[in-house]
Amino acid sequence: MALGGGTFLVQNKVLPGAYINFVSRPRAMGSLGERGVVCVGMELDWGAEGMAAVEAADFRTDSKMLFGYDYLSDEMKDMRELFLHARTVKIYRLNSGEKAAATVGSMTATAKYAGKSGDFSYRVNGIVSYAKNTIDYMNEVTPANAFSAKTGRPYGTFIGLEAERFYDISDFDNAGNLKVGIPTPAFGAVQPGDVKYKDLDKNGVVDQNDVTAVGKSPYPEWYFSFGGKIAYKGFDLEVLFQGAAGMSVNILDNKNQVMAFVNNGNAYDIAKGAWAYYPEQGIDTRASATYPRLTTESNENNYQTSSMWVKNADYLKIRNLELGYNFNVIRLQKAGIDNLRVYLSAQNLATFSGLLKKYHMDPEKLSGYPTVKSYNVGVSITF
Repeated sequence: MALGGGTFLVQNKVLPGAYINFVSRPRAMGSLGERGVVCVGMELDWGAEGMAAVEAADFRTDSKMLFGYDYLSDEMKDMRELFLHARTVKIYRLNSGEKAAATVGSMTATAKYAGKSGDFSYRVNGIVSYAKNTIDYMNEVTPANAFSAKTGRPYGTFIGLEAERFYDISDFDNAGNLKVGIPTPAFGAVQPGDVKYKDLDKNGVVDQNDVTAVGKSPYPEWYFSFGGKIAYKGFDLEVLFQGAAGMSVNILDNKNQVMAFVNNGNAYDIAKGAWAYYPEQGIDTRASATYPRLTTESNENNYQTSSMWVKNADYLKIRNLELGYNFNVIRLQKAGIDNLRVYLSAQNLATFSGLLKKYHMDPEKLSGYPTVKSYNVGVSITF
C-alpha cells in the first residue's frame, strides 16, 4: 500500500494530499531483528535472522494495511506534517519440519509543526510506534496447565510463579514444618520470611506446573520520541526526549545487585526492605517487607522467576539537549568565515523510570556500566 498526492474521497471524507494505492506485493512496516523485535517504520528484510535467533529460517507473509494517511499542508511557511500508518502481518517460520506462527500488528505516527514570527522561530516534532504480536503456534511441549503456555501470548512474555506474600511464623508448626493445608514448595525447605507462591493448579504442591504470565515481554510495545527547537536572534535551544513503554524486565538478570549477601556478595538498597522479625531487639518489618529474609546461603525458593522480580521497565529520557549561538554571518564573511557557532550540549541528561527510582537500574542497561551521561562544549567554524 502506497500513499500519494492529490485530493481524494476516503470514507466519505475529503483528504487533501492523500490517496490509497494497493500494490501487488504487500510489504510490512516492521523489521524482525536478531531477537524478533519489531522496529516499526522499516521494511521487512526476509534475508535477516528470524525470530529468537533461529538459524536458516524461511518466511512467508500475509500482510494487510489497515489504514494509511499522510498530510502535508500547502502552507509551507508553517511546515505542518502528519503521517499515520498501521499494518498487521502474519509471519510463518518453517525450519527443520517445525512451524512457528505469529501475528504482528504495528502502527507508526509522526507529526511536525514549525513556524516563524519575526526573529523568533520554533519547531516541535514527535514520532510514536506501536507494535504487538501474538504467538499463534509454536512447537512447545504441551504444559500440564493451559495457563502455563507460551502459545497465545506475546513473544518473550515472562512466564513464572506468582508471588503471594512472605511466609509468616504462623505458617509453621512447633517443629518448623509448614502447617497442614499450606501448599508445599518444590524448591527446597522454607522459613519465615521466604517467598510464598500461589498454588495455581490447587494440587497442594507449588512447582513449575504453577507458572503463568507474570509480566510483559522485554520488547516494548511502544517506542516514542518528541522534541523541538526554538531560536531567537542567533540563540537556539533544542531538546529530544526518547522513551519506551509496555515492557518488563527480570531484575534477577542483575544478580549481583539483587541477591544480597548470597555467596558473600554485597547488599544494595533493594535489600533495605528485607523481611525481619526480632522482637527482642524491637525489629519487625513483616507488614512492610518488600524483600525476602536476608541470608548468606543460597536460596532456590526465593530467587525463582516470579512476579517478585519481574518489573515494569517503562522509561523516558532526555536524550539530547543543546544550547547554541550563531554569530552574525555578514560580519563573519568579511573574515572569510561562512558560519561560526558555539554550543553546549548534553546527552542522556535525565532518566525518568520507576525501575531506576526504586532499584537503581537503567531500563536500557540492566547490569554493568550504566548509560553514559556526557557534556560537550564546542565551536563549529565553516569557511
